[in-house]
Amino acid sequence: MCFFSIVRAQTLENGATIEYGSKNLTLDQPFLISVVLRDVETRPSVIFPEIKDLEKRSKSATSSVSTVDGRKVVIQTITQEYYAVKPGNYLIPEFTLNVNNARLRSEETMVVFAKSGEEEGATADNVEVGEVDDNSQSVFLSVQTDKKEVYIRQGFAVRISLYIAENAPVEMEFYRFNEQLQAILKTLRPVNCWEENVGVEEIIKRRVTIRGRRYAEYNMYQARFFPITTEDIRLPSVKLDMLVTENGGAVNVEKKLVKSFRSRPVGVVVRQLPDHPLRDLVAVGQYSLRERLSSDLVYPGESIRYMFKVEGVGNIAAIPAPIIQSSSSFDIYPPEVSQVVKRSYESVIGEKTFDYFVVPRKDGEFPLGRYFHWIYFNVEKANYDTLRSAASLEVRGEDYKLTNLSLSGPSGLYDNLEALDSGRETIDYKKILKDLTNIVILVLLVTMIWVFRK
Repeated sequence: MCFFSIVRAQTLENGATIEYGSKNLTLDQPFLISVVLRDVETRPSVIFPEIKDLEKRSKSATSSVSTVDGRKVVIQTITQEYYAVKPGNYLIPEFTLNVNNARLRSEETMVVFAKSGEEEGATADNVEVGEVDDNSQSVFLSVQTDKKEVYIRQGFAVRISLYIAENAPVEMEFYRFNEQLQAILKTLRPVNCWEENVGVEEIIKRRVTIRGRRYAEYNMYQARFFPITTEDIRLPSVKLDMLVTENGGAVNVEKKLVKSFRSRPVGVVVRQLPDHPLRDLVAVGQYSLRERLSSDLVYPGESIRYMFKVEGVGNIAAIPAPIIQSSSSFDIYPPEVSQVVKRSYESVIGEKTFDYFVVPRKDGEFPLGRYFHWIYFNVEKANYDTLRSAASLEVRGEDYKLTNLSLSGPSGLYDNLEALDSGRETIDYKKILKDLTNIVILVLLVTMIWVFRK
């Protein structure tokens, strides 16, 4: 009974759930439906439902990795955005999702969209696509990047979409799409980049406006790339075959042909960082610091926790630990590291937390900025910047005696090791207890056999 109770509790704790975002929104705000999975290392494929009168837009994926009681805890969150075309009350019917061979069920709910000052933005996005020189192209394939020039380790977005004008006199459908997409990605993916893939499990139709002409955009792939070398990125021209229906001269005679659409090549220039001793090691992006001390006033030898959290925009997974200045005034233990990364087409944002145990050894007041700082390259300012601790720790009391244990400084864990007597025999109480337990069990077994025979 205890075993099955534990299994049931673990199943409930580690299961997937469906969560809703805010239900009172304006037209320029999305309604969010999220799938949350616990203790799942790989992000599964999730196809969210079609909801009447709501338009699917961007999808994002967030992963959280932390350590709780020495156990690694991973939480994956996959979120789909829905936009309304006009204000009103929208009923979200109950639906089920298949996630990791399990069916998740959600109850129906009501969402309210109110008017906003930017109603036009809810129905169509004004986008700029470099492949279109004029409005003469009714159908075209586009490979887009949001930047034409980046620093090494700075992220840029790649998006592959097919655009079909709403007034185009043509009917078409996808042809061997999965096979073609894998071939396109094999050609496009740069080998000298770290990829943060948002994940596109389905082709979503989105209405956009390009230079006054209305198009339907079919997004097939989106990701962010972080170049790890200074070699320029070259995204070659790729081809997508579509089945196009043509009406013949005879009445009710249709013919399907395979027609190819090609994108234009795209280039991204990668710049090296300015000279600096840590040029090849620092993170690149826009970051800020949050910190917290478990106590501002402690006694020598009393341990405290210090949280050094770096948050912002960039390659969060590759953020290095802060530089620690060694000192005889403190014992600073290696940190517990946790991170939260949200991936979308617009950016990769998140936070990385370094949780330290600090043991002060001397009386006094110590600004932690002397011991904790983090250097990075700020892409907005185009120069190196430093996140330095602004916290201060006050230590009051008698200095930590040399007889106490420590891992660094003049008082070490192995002090006076040569004075210890290694010749003295020790008593293994654990082994004695184990032998006594075995003897008792053997006696009980013999007694039981004797009783049954009698």
